Amino acid sequence: MNLSASLQYIKGVGPKLAKHLEKLSIRNVTDFVYYFPRLYDDRRTLPKLVGIEYGENIQAYGRILDIKERKVRPGLTIINCKISDGFGTLSVQWFNQAFLKKVLRVGLWVYVRGKVEFNHFEKETQLSVSEHEFYQSYEELSMNLGAIMPIYGLKAGLYQYQMRKVAKAIFKENNFEIEDPLPIALKRSLNLADLKPSIIELHYPSSRENFNKARTRLVFDEFFYYQLRLSQKRIQFRSSSMAKPLRVEGKLIDAYFSNLEYTLTNAQKRVINEIKGDLSKNTSMNRLVQGDVGSGKTDLAIFSLLCAVETGKIGALMAPTEILVVQHYLKLKKLFHNLDIKIHLLKSKMKAAEKRATVEALKGDKACIVIGTHSLIQGYVELPNLGCVIIDEQHRFGVIQRLELRKKGINPHALFLTATPIPRSFMLTSFGDLEKSIIDELPPGRKAPNTYFINDSELESAYTHCKKRLSMGEQLYIVYPLVEESEKLDLKSAVEGFEIIKAQFQSYTVGLIHGRLKPQEKSEIMKEFKDNKIQILVATTVIEVGIDVPNASMMIIRHAERFGLSQLHQLRGRIGRGGQQSDCFLVGNPKSDSGKGRIKAMVETNDGFKLSEIDLKIRGPGDMLGTKQSGIPDFNLANLIKDESILVCSKQVAEKIIKDDPNLESLDYRKIKKKLMEEHTELLELQLN
Repeated sequence: MNLSASLQYIKGVGPKLAKHLEKLSIRNVTDFVYYFPRLYDDRRTLPKLVGIEYGENIQAYGRILDIKERKVRPGLTIINCKISDGFGTLSVQWFNQAFLKKVLRVGLWVYVRGKVEFNHFEKETQLSVSEHEFYQSYEELSMNLGAIMPIYGLKAGLYQYQMRKVAKAIFKENNFEIEDPLPIALKRSLNLADLKPSIIELHYPSSRENFNKARTRLVFDEFFYYQLRLSQKRIQFRSSSMAKPLRVEGKLIDAYFSNLEYTLTNAQKRVINEIKGDLSKNTSMNRLVQGDVGSGKTDLAIFSLLCAVETGKIGALMAPTEILVVQHYLKLKKLFHNLDIKIHLLKSKMKAAEKRATVEALKGDKACIVIGTHSLIQGYVELPNLGCVIIDEQHRFGVIQRLELRKKGINPHALFLTATPIPRSFMLTSFGDLEKSIIDELPPGRKAPNTYFINDSELESAYTHCKKRLSMGEQLYIVYPLVEESEKLDLKSAVEGFEIIKAQFQSYTVGLIHGRLKPQEKSEIMKEFKDNKIQILVATTVIEVGIDVPNASMMIIRHAERFGLSQLHQLRGRIGRGGQQSDCFLVGNPKSDSGKGRIKAMVETNDGFKLSEIDLKIRGPGDMLGTKQSGIPDFNLANLIKDESILVCSKQVAEKIIKDDPNLESLDYRKIKKKLMEEHTELLELQLN
């Protein structure tokens, strides 16, 4: 059987079913071969429909004897059928699935799964159906019993029996051939199963041991080809990104560090040495630095910018929000007030004359620093003398946006910063082609916030606690959520909260900041809060990133269950930056398991890396940073949490192979190269930085 052949030519398929299969992106035999079941149903022994007791979840089958439909109330319809397997009868019912009335008929065979309960109204045992399959004949039914059956993901117009019919034609009749690209010696050394029997095992499991071994092989393949491409990209980047080395020592750098009022942590010193090593080479730096909130990433950014200026180049820093950009700009102006360094600000809302002057200055060859938002990547901005790029909170920018800034110069050095701690498995995939540094140490004297979970009835006690600390000159954030991704609702929530807080805290000045304010208004409010002219700031998530007010020691987060775990951690990181003990109150009423899990994690730990692992378990890799943002692939079987050991193994193997044979030209690796080029071409387009 030709693996690229259309499925419509498979026995029992035809054009109509083939068209339905296209909804699942299954167009040929290969697509179906790698479309693995989402779960499995053990139907080797099913109970007879006699003497069934209620209170159990069971699987059963039978022939429909009668059908009844009952409308209990508007919006609630119950369909009840009596089925028989020849040994006994059972009442089965479907809730709110009126459309089944068109499908059900007396004489139809049905397989059902669900919970058996005693119906006191009808005085009989009934099964509430959670899953079902219908069959036209007993012969058709029997083909789907007596074994561990695959359950495939479906879309409208497709049924399990159809998927199994296709599977049987391909697998049961051994009607396909597939080349195994991995060399025999490699499979033996890693104890990996052969490819074809592994694929068959995943569609038709024979035992738990065989299934686990087969799954390991397919998961290894998914990770392996991805890691091969990442390893190739790293080599290609090093060979093609020739750059001018930057000076990592000089008067400006010495002057900056000698004027610091604090001592760098050992972690900061270590990462600076790693950056020095990168900037001293004639290959562009390509490094990601992750460090928890308040760990001192800004010092690393400033060091890199100063290296560009010392070399006579432009250093550019791009941040995701105007508040953060202005804060960076004002901070650098203050830090560099006695140094001869020109600093430019570029954002969307500027006076036209100021923007024109800045854009014109950046076209030249004079050394300077520019701090900007997305405006830096607009077409009218030219940076021919660009030496170094810093991207702050890099996960807030899309892949294309990050690339656009690098394209402004000729292979500029690039440093990516994130305060979102990234799990190890995520680092090996999403950021597999970057060098990585971790700041795993907070500045001395920094105390972890105390975090409390309270409900609305305890809010008054939290207010009383905050008033005591406010009377001592400290400051308070009160954060409201972004509701249903609607800025309008978000604004309404914060405005209403603002009025309530003003009434609660009449002795203090209360400010309000949200995303609908003009940039200038936001900057003025933040300045007043930083200067303690505003003691309480009611805010939305615009304060999540980069806001630095050392005197703010308290935070109340309303409806905390509506925030993501990473978001809660970022918000909490805004307090306690002045060295004093800080308090964070999470107010909410989580009902879902995930909501309760996030709150529990926040109360139990301040470790951002632990929280990131928990976040990955709760949300999964696709949602954590956003697939489009991070560049993470959609793995079919692989699970970044459960399969991390396989991921690490695949990475080690891929790196060794690419190191020994970068172009996969040897006889052992030609089949791997062929598969990589034929089936993994999408990885060619992935650019993660």
